[in-house]
Amino acid sequence: MTQREHLPEVLPAPPESGAEVRPVAGQGTSAPDTVPGRRVIAFLLAALGIVLLPAGLLALGLSTVPGYFTGWAAGWIGTAAVVWLVDSRTPRRWPGWALLAAVPQAFVNVLFAAPIGLISLVAVAASPALATLAGRRFAQPAKDLAELDVEIPVPLDALGSGRLLIGRDRIVLAQTARGSGGRVRQALPLAELALAQPGEIGGGEDGWWPLPGGAGIRLRRGPALRLVAGMQQWIVHVADPQLVASIVRRRATAAWPLRTGPQDSASWHRLRTWAVGRMTTVRRGRQAQAYPGFRALLGSALAVFGSMLLTTAIGRGVGDPVLWIVAVVVLGSGVLLAVGWLRVRRRLDQAELHQLPPGSPPWGDLRPDHAPIPDWRPFM
Repeated sequence: MTQREHLPEVLPAPPESGAEVRPVAGQGTSAPDTVPGRRVIAFLLAALGIVLLPAGLLALGLSTVPGYFTGWAAGWIGTAAVVWLVDSRTPRRWPGWALLAAVPQAFVNVLFAAPIGLISLVAVAASPALATLAGRRFAQPAKDLAELDVEIPVPLDALGSGRLLIGRDRIVLAQTARGSGGRVRQALPLAELALAQPGEIGGGEDGWWPLPGGAGIRLRRGPALRLVAGMQQWIVHVADPQLVASIVRRRATAAWPLRTGPQDSASWHRLRTWAVGRMTTVRRGRQAQAYPGFRALLGSALAVFGSMLLTTAIGRGVGDPVLWIVAVVVLGSGVLLAVGWLRVRRRLDQAELHQLPPGSPPWGDLRPDHAPIPDWRPFM
């Protein structure tokens, strides 16, 4: 196989073969075996930010807030709590659920219970802050993370370069978006993991590891992690490659297969064209990176506002059909945006896993005893 067998859309590719290398002694991981009280403390902090603080502040205004508005705010606190529990394996999204719980109670308290309302505004900042602290506690680096069903964010060891998101069944390379847009995140299926090799990069010059589609990872001298799954291969700088490698290997043993995407070049081209289009927008007359997640944010805001209008119409017995129509339209638009985002996100997940078309040759030299780049030295 030669590099020319790769489709033009994924080039440039790394060298197809490398030199044989011998392992060298590494420093070992300094991470502890466990984090005491990890799960209990994380869930207590998250419950405080998502449920207890908003609900407590809402209860303070019961004597002055109309019952129908209290029910509306309590409904959103309950919704946020349920979604948080369902989404408990993804701590990076917990601050969003905390904000969803805090904003409605702050609105009704500011509107109807002025002194308490000023205190309630604190929850709009305090609730997401508590949820953020909870997420960090839950994903604090330690060896026992390999056994927990929680997404682990691992910052890349380079300023502003992004992070790895290690989930239950896949690893996502979420790089900081730059350039003219159209960048689709890269992902590896853990069920196909063949190699998680800690090591280091020698030499004094900075390097570059290409990724399918023209993106790449900037390399430098220092510890790094080499990941191989299927025909794909990454080299990334992380602070503790031994710890991350051990977590990835353990999770790969229990990962579910995810290869249900395109089976031929034509369907792969359609998926890739769609994904690049979804990640491209226009700002100030120029192409730029799009962020589909804003659909979910806008949809949530419209749903909250639309449900508030609908609650007002019901609670006050408004007979004017205009308010009813506006409420239903705004609420429906929010729901449609949220559902649309879920559909887009699921298909983007497939595109991220299939950066290489079916039947592609290996992305560089995948052999564990050969160096994919000249200065690679694996650890023992």
